[in-house]
Amino acid sequence: MRGRFTVTIPKRERPCCLYTFTERGIWVEQIIDLKEVGRVLVKRRRKIINVTVACIVLGGAYGLLAPSTYQSTSMLRIKQAQGLSNSVLSSSNGYSDSMARQLMNTDAEILKSRNVVEPVIAAIEDPEGTGKAPTYEEFVKTRIETKPYKETELLQVSVTGKSPEQAQEANQLLIDTFLNRLADISHVEQRTTREFLQKRVVTAKEELGQAEKKLQQFQVDNKVYSTADQMKGLTDKITLIDREKAQNQLDLETAQAALGSINEQLGSAGKSIADSATVQAYKGQLADLESRKASYVGKYTDEHPAMKEINQQIEEAKSGLNAEINAIASQQAPSSNSAQQGLLADKFRNEAALAVAQGKESTLAELDKENEEAMKGLPEKERGYIQAKRDVDVAQDIYEMLSKRLEEAKVAEVMVPNEVQIVDAPTLPEKAIAPRKILILLGSAILGIILGCLYTLGQFFCNRKVQSVQEINDVLGIENLGVIPKHEEKEYKEPSNRIVALLRKVRG
Repeated sequence: MRGRFTVTIPKRERPCCLYTFTERGIWVEQIIDLKEVGRVLVKRRRKIINVTVACIVLGGAYGLLAPSTYQSTSMLRIKQAQGLSNSVLSSSNGYSDSMARQLMNTDAEILKSRNVVEPVIAAIEDPEGTGKAPTYEEFVKTRIETKPYKETELLQVSVTGKSPEQAQEANQLLIDTFLNRLADISHVEQRTTREFLQKRVVTAKEELGQAEKKLQQFQVDNKVYSTADQMKGLTDKITLIDREKAQNQLDLETAQAALGSINEQLGSAGKSIADSATVQAYKGQLADLESRKASYVGKYTDEHPAMKEINQQIEEAKSGLNAEINAIASQQAPSSNSAQQGLLADKFRNEAALAVAQGKESTLAELDKENEEAMKGLPEKERGYIQAKRDVDVAQDIYEMLSKRLEEAKVAEVMVPNEVQIVDAPTLPEKAIAPRKILILLGSAILGIILGCLYTLGQFFCNRKVQSVQEINDVLGIENLGVIPKHEEKEYKEPSNRIVALLRKVRG
């Protein structure tokens, strides 16, 4: 039987089967059921076992030869900054949850920034300067992990190393460099503010001394040492307005000094927020509220419902403005320089504070004008005494406010920004985290079984020849009538022996 032909067995006799007969046997193309696959796998299980054992041996060799990796962990607490703040935008409610998360993420990115990580790489991986240390990108991706804990101020820092000592040393050096970097970022701004306040305190003290001398001289010359009871209400109102003016003027000067320092650091990196409609709306709202509050001075006490209501509205406006400023800062700051977000936020916050203080200034000027008109109706001696006493009170208030802020600035300059605290020092790992030998062996065994099964089934499906009569009977489901052996024609050669040739002729 030569050639190739195909016979399709009726469905009733053999469903879903296609048989191909060739000169070398019968090829069977059919859909194999799971039972047949199972029988093949059981029958050829020795091959599967061999492949599995080979994979386990290779996995075990990798587990033994692969270098061990150790991980050191530490815990940091990142608190809201308690140093010098701008009184115009400082909120008694503190940071919102979103601002707290942003602060946490910013500090985590600063910890993994190039200026912090590269000194660690140089000291730990390449102390001799051979240039064989891993790259910054590789080190951050494979060796450093930060994990903030939800609804807390805690940040977990994990660093891996080739030995327990190396991992611990790298983690400690990373934290130390991180704290130094935070201090460097804030020191320039804080130092500028502190120097400004120091100069203003000296000037304010001199102004206070001069005002006190004028008051004493006026009292001696005019024999006036106090105001009449009927003028007490006016003098109290004047004192309150003057105190608000002094506070507002100090806010203006502080914001201007801070802006000068921040702009010098940023250069052209930070754009103004003047084009932000949302920020403009918040600034306008806050300026109006502060002006209304200023108009209440001398009319209502702090416990009055009107004063409580406007204080609440001011706090809400401050919170919204701060959140919008932080959002804009995070958008403008490049992702590769997360530390710039803090500088941008400070810049925008001081710009807003300056605008609010300028808006409040006009309202206070109107109130001061009303007080001046009221004083014109007083006798000359009383008017002179009130003015002299007023100058002393204003100078005293300014001096006290400047002294308080100077102390805050001194503390802020020497402290770590955001009050980062080391809760848990870097640990010395006892066990390696990689390679995980048990998992490697288990994975190798599973992989070996899968590969062994695929190899066995691949061999089975690629060689579907029917080689025996029994296989034909099994496939077709019928008894064969007979077998015709394969006949190959061979070239006849005449025997060299004549006797043998004669016998063959006789036998036919």
